[in-house]
Amino acid sequence: MSQTKILISILNWNKADVTLACLAALREIKNRVNSADILLIDNGSTLSEYEKLRQQVDPSWVELLRLEKNLGFTGGHNVSIKIAIEKQYDYVWLLNNDAIVQADVLDKLLAEMSANERCGAVSPVIYAEEDTGHLNGWGATHDWRARDTQWLPSAAASLRLHETHPERVCLAGTAVMFRVAALRETGLLDDRLFAYFDDNDIGTRLAHHGWFCRVAFDAKILHESREFAKQPQYFFYLMFRNELIFWHTHMPKQFRKLLWLKLINQSVFNVSRLRQRGMQSQADAALLGTWDFIRKKYGAPDLKRRAPVLLRVLERMLARLHKKQLSGTAVLPTSAIETE
Repeated sequence: MSQTKILISILNWNKADVTLACLAALREIKNRVNSADILLIDNGSTLSEYEKLRQQVDPSWVELLRLEKNLGFTGGHNVSIKIAIEKQYDYVWLLNNDAIVQADVLDKLLAEMSANERCGAVSPVIYAEEDTGHLNGWGATHDWRARDTQWLPSAAASLRLHETHPERVCLAGTAVMFRVAALRETGLLDDRLFAYFDDNDIGTRLAHHGWFCRVAFDAKILHESREFAKQPQYFFYLMFRNELIFWHTHMPKQFRKLLWLKLINQSVFNVSRLRQRGMQSQADAALLGTWDFIRKKYGAPDLKRRAPVLLRVLERMLARLHKKQLSGTAVLPTSAIETE
């Protein structure tokens, strides 16, 4: 392992204290795997937040890089991925700053990679921070016909999928380690997305290039879990827009008939579900995300606007049309639990 070069990439955006706690947990990992380099990217934080990092981060074992503008999850980590490719690292580990890692987790991720030469990405099992249950812990798979991302409910279900259809396994983006050789083939994270659904996207592209995603079942991290209704408005904008981008980009040919209309109908229906739950500002953000998919406006969210009147009228019309369905089970975005 001493000859294996690993770059650990961590993003900070106005959460210096959280990031410093993450680094403290990484210190023991750095001591165990001295060939692991840590790159901390400040993603356009306020000057005071950046100064807190600059004053407290030890440059002897953490490199701190300042970006003047927030490039999002995709743009920030793409800086690290480019460095990993250019400097010929073997692996790049994209680790959320609110993830708490055990000391041996990197060893176990590397062992999983070493045992499977076509493994392009590997994730530890992800537990809620309070350790009361799993948070997208066992990986996921895509149901293309239903346009649904199905998070696997147990280790047994995940193991079965790993054994029978390894090409269908996809991972939550919380703490994924990539083989740099695989990223040379797939390319970088999709910067159209900014954040969310980038894990769905890169996992699908890996599969298209013959690489597998795997869960290291003996590796564990803790990750902050957040209540869906308390997510910020930009979360709903990005989730709704990026879900549409993902399905429209990757849908297999046999399921593409009337796809655009089906996607818009499903998205506007889900906006109505938010309104039914009293989440008016979140619904406005989600409808705006749907509109920006239609007009192909990608990248960072701009929430200082409203969706046009025509789309708001369409929402009301579809709500009347689907009145019975709206009174039933909620159909919300397929990755509604935050994983990044």
